[in-house]
Amino acid sequence: MVTRYILFLFLMLGLNFQVLAEANPFAKIDKLNIGKDIAWKINKGAKFAVKTSPGHKGTYYHLFFDNRQLKLLITADAAGKKPKSFTQLEITNLKIDGKQSPLFKWCLVNQERHSRFLQQGLSVRKNICEVNGDAGAFILRLNKATLEALQKGKRLSIVLKPFRTPLELNYDISDFGDMYLALNAKPAAAVAVPVAASKPAGEIKKKCWAGPPAKYRNIKPVEYECGDAAAKIDAERWITNLVNKEKEKEKKLLAEQERQRKLAEEKKQAELAAKLKQEEALKAEAAAIAASEAKQAQINLEIKQKMLKVCKKYWDKGEHRCYCQKYIDEAPAAIRAKSTCE
Repeated sequence: MVTRYILFLFLMLGLNFQVLAEANPFAKIDKLNIGKDIAWKINKGAKFAVKTSPGHKGTYYHLFFDNRQLKLLITADAAGKKPKSFTQLEITNLKIDGKQSPLFKWCLVNQERHSRFLQQGLSVRKNICEVNGDAGAFILRLNKATLEALQKGKRLSIVLKPFRTPLELNYDISDFGDMYLALNAKPAAAVAVPVAASKPAGEIKKKCWAGPPAKYRNIKPVEYECGDAAAKIDAERWITNLVNKEKEKEKKLLAEQERQRKLAEEKKQAELAAKLKQEEALKAEAAAIAASEAKQAQINLEIKQKMLKVCKKYWDKGEHRCYCQKYIDEAPAAIRAKSTCE
C-alpha cells in the first residue's frame, strides 16, 4: 500500500512539473521562416533539389530532396561545402501543415533508449531517421504517405536544438509539388499527346489568400484552399509570424533612431557647454586684464602724485630736476624744460 502511494505521489509530481514546463512563459524558441521567395535549386543530373536559407551568425540551412529522403544540412557557407559540427544535436519535432508527421513519430517510438526527441548518437530502427551532429545533418527517409503529404502540403516545420535555444524552421512548401514535377520531368516524346479532359467545374477547389496589413507590402500573401479551415489558420499564423518579425525590425530601427537622436542631442549639449565654458573663460580673462590695467593706472597715479610733491619743492625754489622733466606740464610757467634732460 505504501509503495503504491509513493508511486502515485511521484507520478503526480512528474505531471505537475510537465504542466509547469509547458506553461513556462520564458521557454524561448527562435523561429526562421523560409517562404517561396527562396526557390528550389534543381540538379536534374544528380536528381536532387535544394532550398537554401541564411540563418543567424553566418549559419545556412539547406533542405535537400532526392525522391528518397528529406535531408536538412547545417553549414557555415551558402554553397553547403562547410558543414557545422554539433556535440548535442536534437530534432524535437517535424510537422506538415501543423500536424506531426506519422513517420517522424514512428522514428521517435523506434529510437533506442527514449522517444522524447531524436538524439545524436542514438540509432533508429531501419535508419529511417538519422541525426549526424558531426556532419550537421538530419535525414528522414521517406515513405509513400509522407511523400504525398509533402506534395500536397503547404507548410513544413522542423524543430531542432543545435544549441541551448530550440530553433523552428518554418518552410512554405506550397511549391514542393511543382519542384517534384520539374525534378522528375522526362524529355518530351515526339508523339501526339492526348489532351486530358478538364475537370468538372464542381471539382475545382477555390483558392483564397491570407495577406498582411497594407503597411507590410513586402510580405507576400499565402495561398490556401478556401474550404480548409485548418489551412486558413495555418496561413494566417504564417503571415502573423512574418508581420511580427517586421514589427520587431521596426521596433529595433526606432530604438536605434532614438539612440542616435539622444547621442546627437548629448553631443550638441556638450558642444554648447564647451562653448559657454570658453566664453566664460574669455570673459574672466578680459576682466582680469581690465582689473590689472586699472590697478596699474592707480599705481601710476600714486607715483605721479608723489613725484609731483617732490618736484614742487624744487619748482617753488625756482629749480628744476631732470627726473621732473616728465611732469613739466605741471610746473609753474617760470620753470622751463632743460635740453640736457632729454
